Amino acid sequence: MLERSRLCSGVMIAALLALVSCTGTKLVSQWKDDQYRGRPAKVFVIVTSHDRGPRSLVEDEFVRQLKARGIVAVASYTVFPPEAKETKEDVLSKVDQLGSDAILVIRFLRKEAGDTYTPLRRYAVPQGFETSWDAYYGDAVTDVAVRDISYDRDVITAETTLYDAATRRPLWSALSDTTYEGAAIKQIKPFSSAIVRGLANEKLVP
Repeated sequence: MLERSRLCSGVMIAALLALVSCTGTKLVSQWKDDQYRGRPAKVFVIVTSHDRGPRSLVEDEFVRQLKARGIVAVASYTVFPPEAKETKEDVLSKVDQLGSDAILVIRFLRKEAGDTYTPLRRYAVPQGFETSWDAYYGDAVTDVAVRDISYDRDVITAETTLYDAATRRPLWSALSDTTYEGAAIKQIKPFSSAIVRGLANEKLVP
């Protein structure tokens, strides 16, 4: 009986560890400009979503974490009207006005069921801010959709890119997968933490 109890406990622990290991945010592909030796001091954070609620929550969390590392950070929703659909000219003008030296752009590419999901990979160098921005609100990129069918796990793929505000060139970019169960809103903090750690590993933030 004792041996069976130990066996059941072992199985339960293994199952729990397997569940934990398959959830959370992973950076599945990264790119960095190896010629860049600086470190941004003031970052403008923008999520390319028309849904102001989730957008503000994500931007606020990135701002909080960057400020904790000694970086001045500004959330885009705080400087644009709620009904605005920002153009790249609007963003660049505001960045110049604020004196930000970097732009952190987060866009959510898709949400898929875990069982049928195939992760994206980056095979090319990301484009400059002006070129990239044209696609951010285009047909190829939509806000993360919520499915009507319930799944055990969901996977959200996001692309996060840090641009140099002066040259508009990308400094760092990552594709990430966030695997989770339950409410997506609970993943905002761990997702932001994974991205900021990625930036820190590349010495782009303290």
